[in-house]
Amino acid sequence: MRFLILSLVALAGLATAGEPPAEGPWSPAAESAFAAGDCALCHDLPDRTPVDRTESCTSCHVWIRAVAANPEARATAIEIFPKWERYEKTVHSYMPVPDLAAAFARLEPAWVRSYLVDPHDLRPGLPETMPRFALSEAQLDALEQLVAQSNVPVPATPKPDPANVAEGAALFAVRGCVACHGFGKLHSGPPASTAPDLVHARARMSPDRMRAWILNPQSVSPHATMANMGFDEAEATAVRDYLVLSDAAAPPAPPLGAAPAPTTEPVRWAQVEERVFGRICVHCHMDPAQNEGRAGPGNAGGFGWKATGIELQTLDGVRAVGDRIADSLLRRRAESHRDVVAWGQSPASLHRPERPGMPLGLPPLPDADIALVLGWIEQGMPE
Repeated sequence: MRFLILSLVALAGLATAGEPPAEGPWSPAAESAFAAGDCALCHDLPDRTPVDRTESCTSCHVWIRAVAANPEARATAIEIFPKWERYEKTVHSYMPVPDLAAAFARLEPAWVRSYLVDPHDLRPGLPETMPRFALSEAQLDALEQLVAQSNVPVPATPKPDPANVAEGAALFAVRGCVACHGFGKLHSGPPASTAPDLVHARARMSPDRMRAWILNPQSVSPHATMANMGFDEAEATAVRDYLVLSDAAAPPAPPLGAAPAPTTEPVRWAQVEERVFGRICVHCHMDPAQNEGRAGPGNAGGFGWKATGIELQTLDGVRAVGDRIADSLLRRRAESHRDVVAWGQSPASLHRPERPGMPLGLPPLPDADIALVLGWIEQGMPE
């Protein structure tokens, strides 16, 4: 399989680099931590030149959609990439992602640290979630300090007052907040896919910064995507107090039921390659021989995890680790009630196993696909 690497330039007019980035609060330790966590695979980093499109999952996926919408470019892509039409059908994750500049401006540094250690589903409308990382304490220290130094100063505000909650609730409902946001058990959507459930807001932001954000998001960060809703200062305070003081805690997402049984229908490599390994797993577990030496973070190491040497692009590569696949898929399935929740549910508290389940940062495979893979393995992984 030819991967989307060298021909990106010819097809899309790839641009990189620009003016040298401003240093800002970045330290060598923060640079190292972001590199270890592979953050640039999904995010543009504040005050940093965006990475080349061949190094970014998000940029590549956006590019695929853009090419698919251009008949001339699409015809060229089909000539170059034999499986282009598969890409068009399956690439839909990691295109809208949170802006880190806006996040660093407003989020509590200690919360960011805890979230990187044990992420959970903040945006129930967005299937993809933050992957689990294996970062050292020193790397986490550097990232926490980076966020602290990036926080935008905001005016001090009155302490949240229960007397404002009823007014804040009414404003939240009638001024359009519910068009984008859920709020725990009190407003359960389905709002906008990229908007977080605000039940988490009181942990993520200080009361002062939350109120400044509600009053005018762009005053906190020009990168803010939230609209200025036109609240005056008293209204912004009331909405803040509603979000901070209301009992909006939702019940935890229930765990999935019993794991699916392996299918007893005959299964061949072409089926599991089409539905699972070639559609999802290959993005992180590439065969370097087919990808200009690139192996992907799941093979060569990434997100802080050490290299595994696991290649899932070829039949031989999958067969070499066939005895480990079922456990990995089922671990991800077991983690789903923390990592992939519905509106009106809260992420469950879990004891995380040492190794994350797969696919990392995405929902677990549908049970039908898990049953297919398990059946194929039981049948001896036939070609």
